[in-house]
Amino acid sequence: MLEAYFSYSRISTDEEHQKFSRQEKALAKYAEDHGIKYFREFKDECTGSTFDRPEFKELDAHLQRGDTVVMKDLSRFTREAENGYQKYIQWLNKGVNIVFIDNPTISSDYIRQMLDTAEKQDLVTKTAMEAIIKLL
Repeated sequence: MLEAYFSYSRISTDEEHQKFSRQEKALAKYAEDHGIKYFREFKDECTGSTFDRPEFKELDAHLQRGDTVVMKDLSRFTREAENGYQKYIQWLNKGVNIVFIDNPTISSDYIRQMLDTAEKQDLVTKTAMEAIIKLL
């Protein structure tokens, strides 16, 4: 399969006033600004405190090296730090590109640059940079 772009949106069902429209607009603008077309758009209406979400699980199963997932912000990906960090690293190690439109300093390109820089540092600096990455 060729490299593909996917979008992912999530709203919580326990908040009736939430809609997908702001995320849809941001994702459409990102696609237009970057000259891409989403192969598939995934949407969940459930909590972000777990990855046990139907559309997220399907997205996760489709991802291959070189694919890109675009989300409006980190809170659409996860609301849980430890499992979120583990899933993020799993995707990173798989070669998946992750774009958080509103949080570019935690998008995969930036984090990969930091990891590459950390590898070239002495032990203390490398350890500090890896800790910063985890905090981000």
